[in-house]
Amino acid sequence: MAERRQREKNRRHDDIINAAERLFFSRGYENVSMEEIASEVELSKAALYFYFRDKESLFFAVVNRGMKLLRAIIMEEVKNTQDDDIKFFMFNTAFCRFALEYPNYSKVYAYFRSGKFDRSNNKDISTDAKEIDEFTKEIFEMTVSEIRISIEDRTFRSDINPVVLAVLVASIGNGISNMSPYQRELLNIHGITMQQFHSEATNLLNRMFMNTDD
Repeated sequence: MAERRQREKNRRHDDIINAAERLFFSRGYENVSMEEIASEVELSKAALYFYFRDKESLFFAVVNRGMKLLRAIIMEEVKNTQDDDIKFFMFNTAFCRFALEYPNYSKVYAYFRSGKFDRSNNKDISTDAKEIDEFTKEIFEMTVSEIRISIEDRTFRSDINPVVLAVLVASIGNGISNMSPYQRELLNIHGITMQQFHSEATNLLNRMFMNTDD
């Protein structure tokens, strides 16, 4: 009986996230209320708050789903990266794949990182938010480390600040995730797919920091 109740609780928990995900993806975080999510999943508002204490926590659960997909993509890129490849490019490829394959998750992750949410009190935020922050920090530190390695072996220019470059790349990724419909339409008018755009933008960026002195 206890196991059955737990299975039912887990199923309802997933149903709530599924419903919230559909609404957040289609209308954005700001335009969705807890009442609407409760109605979507056919629960009372009180029952919804039994599973999630507020809309932020529910949003973080949706974002964390995307982070698990991103982690899987990164692990796949790590597996496919050869010993003599530049590891920094692996992160670029992984984030481009994430944006192309899961544009909605990429967009909510960008919103999560936009500064809209106060997570200064680490003890008061949800487990999902903590996991997302830890994952983001881990990826950032790995990116900085790989940039330093490429500077030391003279693949990248010696005057590059690894932290600045890592933040720049992340900022560009956020901008692409939040590209306006007008900009997307411009690309479409000129026959440029999002995959082509990602590829060309990455090549342009790479040429900015590659060492051409040797």
